[in-house]
Amino acid sequence: MKTLIVGVGSPILGDDGVGIVIARHCKELFSSINNVDVAEIGTGGLSLLDIVAGYDRLILLDAVISGSPPGTVQVLDESAISDTVHLGTGHEADLKTTLALGRKLAGQPLPKEVHIVAVEVRDVTTFSESLSPEVQAAVPSAVAAVEKLLRSSG
Repeated sequence: MKTLIVGVGSPILGDDGVGIVIARHCKELFSSINNVDVAEIGTGGLSLLDIVAGYDRLILLDAVISGSPPGTVQVLDESAISDTVHLGTGHEADLKTTLALGRKLAGQPLPKEVHIVAVEVRDVTTFSESLSPEVQAAVPSAVAAVEKLLRSSG
């Protein structure tokens, strides 16, 4: 199964960079695995389609604000994706819309299996290159969640 792991976020907006941090750890650990690629992007939106086309499985790594304690790691599948503000800006489509549109219009097949490894964050608006302590402490758990997904056959 051809898998793409994508870290999403801004590495200069504090906890918003958690997806990028997780992706960098995943690149060190998993990029030598056959059929696994790791990428980092600043935002989602329609530009995500070009990156994910041709993969069977997509694992997105991102920050989430859901009301859980900061540092909580959640693994969500595509059915749990609601309309989101994150994974896009006000000028771009959200993840749910992007995937639906891409499946209708894309010339290449898009991943049939989509998972999000999300870390509950505290602050995504302050300029900082550091994660909050709770979010930094969650990185190993998020990487372990990615590893578990990679071991699953789908």
